[in-house]
Amino acid sequence: MTIQAALPADFVVVRGQTQKDVNRTVLTTLVNRFPADAALRVLDLPCGNLEFLSYVARLFPKATLSGADITAPAVANPAVSFVKMDLTKDFQLPDEPSFDLITSISGVMMFGNTLSFVRNCAARLKPGGTLVITNDNSATIIDKVAYLLFGRYRLFKPIYEDTEELTQYVPLPELCRLLRTHGVAIEQIAYTSFYRKDLLLLPLALLIYPIQKYYLRRLPTQLPPELIAQMYPFKGLFGKHYIITGRKAA
Repeated sequence: MTIQAALPADFVVVRGQTQKDVNRTVLTTLVNRFPADAALRVLDLPCGNLEFLSYVARLFPKATLSGADITAPAVANPAVSFVKMDLTKDFQLPDEPSFDLITSISGVMMFGNTLSFVRNCAARLKPGGTLVITNDNSATIIDKVAYLLFGRYRLFKPIYEDTEELTQYVPLPELCRLLRTHGVAIEQIAYTSFYRKDLLLLPLALLIYPIQKYYLRRLPTQLPPELIAQMYPFKGLFGKHYIITGRKAA
């Protein structure tokens, strides 16, 4: 069994503009994936207030950092090259693959065209480069109960006013399909953002999970069993966020 490196004990990571523990989990993945002195070219989409990239800068001091978003951050970071652009459209970046790492932390639910976004990300990755995409999990045990009772997922209201902004429902199977069809092999899917209060539904989860597992085994599919197991572990019934880590074909 491989021993995973942890972040430094004094390395404080706040929740920021995502679910709890997401930033810390992604950063832990990165320190186990790249040496600290790696001269990485990193792109974060959308970069928000540059909080995540500031953590990357501390962990990888030789990295060259870039970020893009539809609005500029309130406080600029001299270590980050910022590009203002609409990520639902073709990227205003050079077309050639030039990045070792592209991250999208809680971003895909804000875009109306997930296909275009993944295609643009994959095109900018170097061969062998890493793509990390995180998203809210709408397949928790709470979501299953909410859909059964109210016809809605936990994160989505059944009715929206015309003036309200509606985030996109991007299911995990769709993200996995888009990554694989654009040359990005999925190496890891991790669930995070757990809450103790959800353990009240543990008895129901213990009842449902074996049925779900049996159903998945019976499905005719060409997907590797190892990938399916990562997509639908027991902890996926409780983790409110998931993190996909993939590598572009060399």
